[in-house]
Amino acid sequence: MPEITATASETSSGLDVRSGSCLCGKICFTVTGPVDDPHVCNCTHCAKRSGSPFQWWVGFPMEGLKWTGEGGEPRWYDTYPGKTARGFCPDCGSPIAARDYGNDTVIGILATALDHYGTDEALVPTNLNRVAEAAPWLAQCDTPPPTAG
Repeated sequence: MPEITATASETSSGLDVRSGSCLCGKICFTVTGPVDDPHVCNCTHCAKRSGSPFQWWVGFPMEGLKWTGEGGEPRWYDTYPGKTARGFCPDCGSPIAARDYGNDTVIGILATALDHYGTDEALVPTNLNRVAEAAPWLAQCDTPPPTAG
């Protein structure tokens, strides 16, 4: 099977268009526009919600977001009541997005909910957030395993 090297497609306006979905495919979306602040978050909310020690977030212009699947928009849960809501699929439970109240300009999308997240160079994280909350053993993960001898 050939390696997938596709990234975002380009519209006639010159803006990048990316698509994505939840695991079951009922919540689908496209985002149009430039990538904003691709980062890895180590906060306790991201860890508890995802079952992972961190999550990889990417911002996009809110005006470029379209929910396209049969499931419509995700279900929203206030992880920080009155401040931040997280969107997830009510059928498969996949976390998909985050939005901050009072900020109608940017939507946070989990990079792994995007198609081609592994080959889209614009999504590479540029910083780590909430490092003080990170699992202490993560620092050990940058050490290569010993070679068999």
